[in-house]
Amino acid sequence: MEIRLETVLGSAEVGLFALPTDRYVILSKEINPSKVKAIQQVLKVETILTSLADSILVSPFAAGNSNGLLLSKLVVDEELKKIKAALPDLNIHRLDTKYTAVGNLILCNDRGAVVSSLLGKSVAKVVADVLGTDTVSSTIANRSYVGSLVAATNVGALVYVDAEDDELKLLEDVLHVHVDTGTVNGGVLFPRSGIAANSSGAVVGSLTTGPELMTISRVFQR
Repeated sequence: MEIRLETVLGSAEVGLFALPTDRYVILSKEINPSKVKAIQQVLKVETILTSLADSILVSPFAAGNSNGLLLSKLVVDEELKKIKAALPDLNIHRLDTKYTAVGNLILCNDRGAVVSSLLGKSVAKVVADVLGTDTVSSTIANRSYVGSLVAATNVGALVYVDAEDDELKLLEDVLHVHVDTGTVNGGVLFPRSGIAANSSGAVVGSLTTGPELMTISRVFQR
């Protein structure tokens, strides 16, 4: 598995500009072509270049796995059409909820999903149907934005450092992967913001330290 240190659009917060899965990766269309190629070499999946919600950011507005893709209601029709054209057999759904940064509220891989307790039972059921996974509602360290607190693949999950032991056990049980706590980019507490990873590899923010990389490698290595 390759781990590559990188910056995207002048930022080490590489995870904000990407939504990677084992089937596809959605990247901000503003990313330089040479950076796109580098990310493709690491993640080794089909790449869709687009904006979401007319923003340069991607991960706050989407959550997905190999089975489905959940989008913010702010995603415009043109963006939705582009994604559907690229992934015609993927289950794609715009979530009808007052919360627009749905990517920060949903944590998932191909085996399970953890949904913020803010979203409610009806939205959690939609998430389960679209992603084709078991779904539970929870917080992590009393924080509701679970999607930004964890970087997860089908191999492992790097979790916010203040997560409780029972929360780590829940994540292991739901996602069916090894989990560990850690930071990225020299102490940033939100792993998802600095990591774009799938089962093939990980693109990690350039400010990530040696000890952080050791933890990331241990978590995501097959």
